[in-house]
Amino acid sequence: MYGDLPLSRDFAHRSQKKLIVILDTGALIAKYYRLLPRPLVEVYTSVGAAMEVIDRESREALEEAINLGLITLATPSTSSIKSVEEASRQIGCLHKLSRVDIEIAALALQLSRSGAKVVVITDDYELQNLLLYMGIDFKPLRTAGIRELRVFEAFCPVCGYTPAKPSEEICPFCGSKIVRKVVEKA
Repeated sequence: MYGDLPLSRDFAHRSQKKLIVILDTGALIAKYYRLLPRPLVEVYTSVGAAMEVIDRESREALEEAINLGLITLATPSTSSIKSVEEASRQIGCLHKLSRVDIEIAALALQLSRSGAKVVVITDDYELQNLLLYMGIDFKPLRTAGIRELRVFEAFCPVCGYTPAKPSEEICPFCGSKIVRKVVEKA
């Protein structure tokens, strides 16, 4: 579906002077990109987020927006993904994030490191918590959004295993459900 669409490998160079808006899957489905003033912002999303848009109307609108250059598909660097995974481990939310959430956060981190002003549009509370921890701005779409950072301790209550991968809900050693508790509110 998206295999023939151009990917921007050099997106950081163009981001020096404009506001960068990164859309997660929910914002793509809501067609949030239609509301943004073109000369003032550049709009990005990850390939994974684009692949999650599966209903026909939203997919066709997204493909048209990409073909018109209204949205740039980008793949974050491996080092940005590793940085995001480490940050999510530090606050105990890695197992609650999807691979696409990690991609969106890594793309935001990579672009913000290039000197761009970045805002992520997402209603995902786990992603918002991670972005807040990393110092990246976000704007909720349909929810109130989070107001404070929460740091969790995630673990297997039976054997003590700590989740090591995104979306890891079950302990790979004993089969118990991963739990977590709030250890700090900021």
